[in-house]
Amino acid sequence: MRKARRLKDRSATRMENILRGALVVLPLAVALPAPPVFAEVIDDITIERRDSGTQVRLRLTGPVHYIRDYASADGESVNIYLEALAPEKFSGTSLVDEVKQSPQNSPAPRFVVRVSLDPRCDAAPNPVCIVIRFERPVHCRVRLGEDRRSLLLDLPLASHGEGSLPPVREKP
Repeated sequence: MRKARRLKDRSATRMENILRGALVVLPLAVALPAPPVFAEVIDDITIERRDSGTQVRLRLTGPVHYIRDYASADGESVNIYLEALAPEKFSGTSLVDEVKQSPQNSPAPRFVVRVSLDPRCDAAPNPVCIVIRFERPVHCRVRLGEDRRSLLLDLPLASHGEGSLPPVREKP
């Protein structure tokens, strides 16, 4: 009987020690910064009116290398393929596509940007695949900004309904 009681007391003491340890560790674990579940690829979208048309700037959270782009035949979407030069900048990002809309007060036609980091979207290492879908047909020139973190889309005035449109560069 005494032996059983001592074992019971030891078990209770062990359980108390475990619970005390958990109570000490739990606040420390909660206080540690958790990695983001979803880190954005697009940091900011800005649109500027220029003499020659409109410039859309997609500011990315990490540096990239431009691979290629092509527009759909109807001019409503542009597919852009990039390679992440610092893939750790996008490491917190899940394989779920990031979707952003153009600002409400945009001088350019409204658009939606969809970003995919799925390795199957392109054969390049660390691919960043972007599809921009405009509300109406546009023609634009796509280029990488000097900071290698910005994607620039130049929409000539003709894209806003003035004058004739230049031919669309289609998928190779």
